[in-house]
Amino acid sequence: MRLALLGDIALFGAFDVNNNPHLKDNLKGISSYLDEFDYVVGNLETPFSEKKKKHGAKSSHICSDVRKIDVLKWLHVDAVTLANNHMFDYGDEGYDTTVKLLQKAGIEHFGTDGKSLELKRDGNNLLFNGCCCYSTNPLKMSSKWGKRGINKLNVEAVESLLRYNRDYLNIIAIHAGIEHVNYPSTDHIKLSQRLASIAPFVYYGHHPHVIQGVEEYKGSVIAHSLGNFCFDDIVKETGGLVLSDNNRTGVILELEINNNMIDSWKETPFYIEKDGHITILKQCPEIENYNNFRKMFESNPDEYESSRMSTINSYIDSRKSQRNLKWYLDRMRPMYARLLFDNHNNLRLYKKNISRYL
Repeated sequence: MRLALLGDIALFGAFDVNNNPHLKDNLKGISSYLDEFDYVVGNLETPFSEKKKKHGAKSSHICSDVRKIDVLKWLHVDAVTLANNHMFDYGDEGYDTTVKLLQKAGIEHFGTDGKSLELKRDGNNLLFNGCCCYSTNPLKMSSKWGKRGINKLNVEAVESLLRYNRDYLNIIAIHAGIEHVNYPSTDHIKLSQRLASIAPFVYYGHHPHVIQGVEEYKGSVIAHSLGNFCFDDIVKETGGLVLSDNNRTGVILELEINNNMIDSWKETPFYIEKDGHITILKQCPEIENYNNFRKMFESNPDEYESSRMSTINSYIDSRKSQRNLKWYLDRMRPMYARLLFDNHNNLRLYKKNISRYL
């Protein structure tokens, strides 16, 4: 069985057919490529909304028009994880609309309300689960798996999934990390090691919007971030995110699975053009460097973290240089006081659910 895992999908900008009437033609190449797989899964980063009423304190609210779900069908996407920090950007209406549209389109979903996805195909039993880390400052996290909301990343809960579902190959979509940094945090490296020690599984990571390393560890395949798949600039009057080449470079994680075991895997790099073309790359030299993250970490953890923090600070400095008066005035609104409060609370919850176990 051939499985393809995709990074972040957000159907706006160049991936909105209202903005880009040539989108279907532009996606023909990557659509044909994905059609060769038995099953394709992506991280649906944006809800679909009819009312488009923003919910919660966020620096950026993103959503897709309800008519754009056809794009997922064009790309042969069979299932999506909804466990991410933007799924409730437009409240319950956006989330409920998304679930209804997916069901109508025949696209499976998992990662919210405690929902798993069981797939039996070609003699394989696969179990998909999704969870979101408090490091991403999410909205509407479920207080307990099975309750309404986004499944939270809790070490004990994920360990239980691996222990009690040994008859499956577990594929766990994990939305975690720091955006625009090509190396995973120390905590998430330790977490992946801890989970792989329980049972072989696939760590299917996203959120940083750039590639992070992929490796095989104790029979598991660990991919901390596949980068963007369908994603465009986030344009706002007070500033936004303009994608760099780093943001526009992603990978498809391809897995060959037999008898619930991973026979082989590979990363296929691609580049997202500004017009919505997704072009497969023959080579991407940076991937080898990113895949050495664990060797770097294990040889000198302090130096690894120092180098990583230097990258984070450089990115923050570059963002600061783009800020204008409107940006600062925007931050004086009450919503940003709430955002600071939520960030502080999410840090506390991150320690409770992640760091104290590591």
